[in-house]
Amino acid sequence: MKVLLDTNFLIAANRFKVDIFLELKGNEMFVTEPVLDELEKISRKKSKDSKAAKMSLELIEERGIEALESKERETDLSLLEYGKSGYSVATQDKILRGKLKKAGAKIIYIRQKKYVMLE
Repeated sequence: MKVLLDTNFLIAANRFKVDIFLELKGNEMFVTEPVLDELEKISRKKSKDSKAAKMSLELIEERGIEALESKERETDLSLLEYGKSGYSVATQDKILRGKLKKAGAKIIYIRQKKYVMLE
């Protein structure tokens, strides 16, 4: 299964100490360029998520996760675009999850701060 990782999923996994690479073992993982841009912006700010964003960027680089190009510059639209074409999307965003569900895409999310669920 090809899994697209969203910004908030990566940050939540980091914050809740969920090993998504163990949980999603055997699947190909990707990010979109807008997700990388979003992580970089968050990592430069002084916020509670900046450290998690920096660690997410490091993990993406260490694990060699490929960044996919997208016609869409907006993160959610880029994820929706790939979700419609067969990718599973890992996100914590409830609004995006609703849109993905309507489009027939598979959705992955973290539940109760420790379980990775596939819907």
